[in-house]
Amino acid sequence: MPADRPKSLRFWNYLCYGLSGIPPSVSGNTIGFFFSVFILEVVQLTPSQNSILTTTTQVISTISGFFVGFLVNTTNTRWGKVKPWLLFTTLPAAACNFLLWFSPNVDSSTTKLIWHLTFCCGFRMFLAGFGNAGGTLVMLASNEPRERDTMLTYSSAFQLVGIILSALIQQGTFALFHANIGYDPCGNGTLNGTHAHHGSSQDTEKTAYMVAAAVGSGVFVLCGLAVIFGVPERKDIKRQQQSSCFPVGEIKELVRHRPFLTLLVISALLAMGINTKQNNTALMLQYTFDMSDQVFYIIFVYMGAAVIGIFVWNLAIRRLGRKKVICLGILLFLLPHNAALLIATEDLLGTALVPFIYALSAIGGIGEGCMYIVQSVMQTDVIDDFELKTDRKMASVLYSLWGLSSGIMVAIGAAVSNWILQAANYNADNCVQPSTVGQALRYLTAGTDCCLRHSPAIRLAVPDHRRVSHENQDGPGREAGSS
Repeated sequence: MPADRPKSLRFWNYLCYGLSGIPPSVSGNTIGFFFSVFILEVVQLTPSQNSILTTTTQVISTISGFFVGFLVNTTNTRWGKVKPWLLFTTLPAAACNFLLWFSPNVDSSTTKLIWHLTFCCGFRMFLAGFGNAGGTLVMLASNEPRERDTMLTYSSAFQLVGIILSALIQQGTFALFHANIGYDPCGNGTLNGTHAHHGSSQDTEKTAYMVAAAVGSGVFVLCGLAVIFGVPERKDIKRQQQSSCFPVGEIKELVRHRPFLTLLVISALLAMGINTKQNNTALMLQYTFDMSDQVFYIIFVYMGAAVIGIFVWNLAIRRLGRKKVICLGILLFLLPHNAALLIATEDLLGTALVPFIYALSAIGGIGEGCMYIVQSVMQTDVIDDFELKTDRKMASVLYSLWGLSSGIMVAIGAAVSNWILQAANYNADNCVQPSTVGQALRYLTAGTDCCLRHSPAIRLAVPDHRRVSHENQDGPGREAGSS
């Protein structure tokens, strides 16, 4: 640590770091919501080829996300440890993001598959480097836990803003070109199970996807440059003697570190719960509550409440600490929200169902914001605790392993969700779904989400550094946080 105290971060630094959460959120949610429709209807690959594309991409993403942490950990240049990674991944990631939404004018489906496989895998690899470097930067921008918490507050809030922004970009671009996303299985074009595409032409739809991708790539570049030039990185990092980019000794110490293992399990379960809920919320509103015309507005209320809630929870963390805050978020917001979703029906509430769902969305969003911010700040606490006990700086490796476990659990959650919907006789071609689909979506969105998030979070075994700034105003915040 330097003898003189580093300068405190300013609002501009917090804002620029928060913008680092937008590119992965915008691109990731756009791919999650619209890429399958684009591949099947615009590129016209078969479902089996789409399965090859998504599976291969997931494997590449998992492998690259695992190893990139070790590569970032071994990097130490005159420009810093993570700034070179942010710089050299921003432009390639933005370019791959645009090209994977570009459909080449060729007849061979194999050529199309290779094209999209190349740029989709390339995008995931560069995104893994950008995300890991951005997460590690919070540990290098400041040694004060309170400043780190504020940085993570902005980052978590902008991640949720990115979800809304991804929908706005896509919806706005398609409205500009008067194009439609997908087809209506109950329209006049449905005949004996065969669909005729209505609305805009395929070329118009292709152009709309490309323009939306160009806007998303532009946002990626601007946000990447903001975090590169707007967030400082401390250069006083002690160089460590390391024999390879995959240090076995450090990994053994990491495996024996109980707070890391505890948070590893919690992060994985939280990721599965959050993604399972997000992936099935739109379907639940459509088939369980018959509110398909309200889907976007309800999601907007949910995410808006989460963004506001994140800043409120950050203030509560300073007063109460991480563990008390996460318990309050679960008991006062998430449990009531999930329980109400499980029992709410039109027969019970009548005309009050719609305002009731809007109110529940606001409550659930506030609780979701608690999960985002507390998980993020606890990760910095665990990293500090590991460094203090082992004298090894491996922040990028810890972020990499957290991301790996979360990715695996998200994939498992998606597979289980699809299996449950198939068992409930869900079929996208049906104009009317059976009642079992509505019930299955209700339990997937509220029941599974409740079990995955609430049971482990009460028994947190990670350090709580909430009193750092009050107990030691004169010394380095990281050292004070160990008390």
